[in-house]
Amino acid sequence: MGNHNVESANQEAAAKGLGTRVRFERADAGLLPAPDGSFDAVICECAFCTFPNKTAAANEFVRVLGPGGQVGLSDLTRVRVLPKGPDSLLAWVACVADAQPIESYAATLRAAGLMVEHVESHVEALSELVQQVRAKLLGAEIMVGLKKLDLPGVDLGTAKQMVKDVKAAIEEHQLGYAIITAIKPMTASP
Repeated sequence: MGNHNVESANQEAAAKGLGTRVRFERADAGLLPAPDGSFDAVICECAFCTFPNKTAAANEFVRVLGPGGQVGLSDLTRVRVLPKGPDSLLAWVACVADAQPIESYAATLRAAGLMVEHVESHVEALSELVQQVRAKLLGAEIMVGLKKLDLPGVDLGTAKQMVKDVKAAIEEHQLGYAIITAIKPMTASP
C-alpha cells in the first residue's frame, strides 16, 4: 500500500466516523511499528506471498496481537513451480513468484505460535479474476485496434498468452486462492 493509498484509507475511515477506531500505516511486515499485544486482529490480503521473510512476518503478527487475537490471511497458492513463461510474467503481474501451497501458509502460522482454525480453498475467486483480466485485455485490444488507445511498450499478445497459461494452471489445480484464519492462544504454551 503506497503512501497515497494509506492517506486515502485514513481519510475514508475518518469520513465514516471510524478515525478513532481504525488507522492505516505503511510498514515492513517483518518489523511492524506497533507495541506488543496492541491489536485484536491482523488481516493480510494477497500480500503474504510477496513477503521476503514469511516467518518474520508471521512472528510479527503474533507479537502485535493480544491474547485471543485473530489473523485472517488470504492469498494465492500454487502446488508446484509453474512453467517458466507464466511464472516469470505472473511474478510481476499477479504476485505469485513465491506463492506457497496452502499447507505451507498454515505451517508458517502454526510455527509462529498461532492456532489455525480454518483453511479454505477458493479457486473460484481466482478464476473470476482471470476472467475479468481477460475481458479487460479484450477491451484494450479493441481500443488499440480502433486507435482510441495507445499502449506503448505493452505486448498484448504476451499478456493474452499469460492469461491463457494462468487459466490452464488453475484448471490443472496448479494455482489457487486460499483463506486461512488463525488465533493467538489466550495463554502461552508451556
